[in-house]
Amino acid sequence: MHKLFYQSLKQYVNFGLHLFFRKIKVVGKENIPNNGAVLFVANHQNALIDALLLVTQIQRKTHFVARADVFKRPIVKKMLALIYMMPIYRITDGRQSMSKNDEILDKCKQILLNEEGLMIFPEGNHNLQRRLRPLSKGFTRIVFSALADNPKLNLKIVPVGLNYTHHQYYRGSVSLYFGKPINAADYVDDDFNKASLTLKEATANRLKTLITHVENAADYIEQITRLEAGNPDYLNPLETNLKLKNLGDQKEPSGSKSSNTGLFSALIKILKAPIWFNNLLPLTIWSWIKAKIKDPVMIASIKFCVGITVFPIFYLLQAIIVTHFLDGWVGLAYFIFSIISFPILSNPRKGSDN
Repeated sequence: MHKLFYQSLKQYVNFGLHLFFRKIKVVGKENIPNNGAVLFVANHQNALIDALLLVTQIQRKTHFVARADVFKRPIVKKMLALIYMMPIYRITDGRQSMSKNDEILDKCKQILLNEEGLMIFPEGNHNLQRRLRPLSKGFTRIVFSALADNPKLNLKIVPVGLNYTHHQYYRGSVSLYFGKPINAADYVDDDFNKASLTLKEATANRLKTLITHVENAADYIEQITRLEAGNPDYLNPLETNLKLKNLGDQKEPSGSKSSNTGLFSALIKILKAPIWFNNLLPLTIWSWIKAKIKDPVMIASIKFCVGITVFPIFYLLQAIIVTHFLDGWVGLAYFIFSIISFPILSNPRKGSDN
């Protein structure tokens, strides 16, 4: 029953993600080992959306580690446990909570010893900036602890880069780049600190090639501003990193960007009006929820969760009412139309949301 629920939920979330995003580009799936222990290590820019994208693209059973504050509500904790998610505690969760991490890290080690998949976001927190932040050594502790218990364990580390055109907006696009696996056994050393540092550096270097990475945080705004002047393709980190490297040789573009005329924009709004009116109630609920979000990085995740719960329930209730007064086929047609027309609610975005 658990497996059936997991697979059904996974397919539903995957369907929702393909409505939420205009395009989901996946590169390097052949780098995922078909069997054996594997640790996926990814950058973390977009809260729960990061994990959901990965869990729907990785076909193997994979356990996830997420920030503990997401698990505060008992019902949420149970739901996340059903999709193999575990809490990891930070100093902001209280010093007394940090001791619970020992149990979680031991579970992570056991997952690898069982030759299953484990996903970790080693930056330790999420951030909208297009750069890799320093990695914590937590994932190296798990790796070397598992290898100490079983030196013959064929443990692979697969770096994963997530790249968003727009982090917060509905109908942006995203790419997932799975890098070549790192053989964990190659980094074993009697000196744990040395081994940990070497493995962190190797993993970070791989990850920096799989995402758009601005190396110098102090120059971040200037670098991104100059990069975006050249209309970068954020779905292609190889291209954007090359552009960042050559920024000193580039000139500011002289051409002006084309834009929709006022008449065309007005026409689009008129055509969208019936769909906006049909979704007025759930959109109002979303606006009320959005006003209470304190962490801007959480906007996309909460927006997605509202999108796959509140809106379908609203459509279903409307379809039932339509069926009652008209006909079953009319109600079904209305429900399907509502789902199909949902992406039309998006507004085209230019540039990024940095």
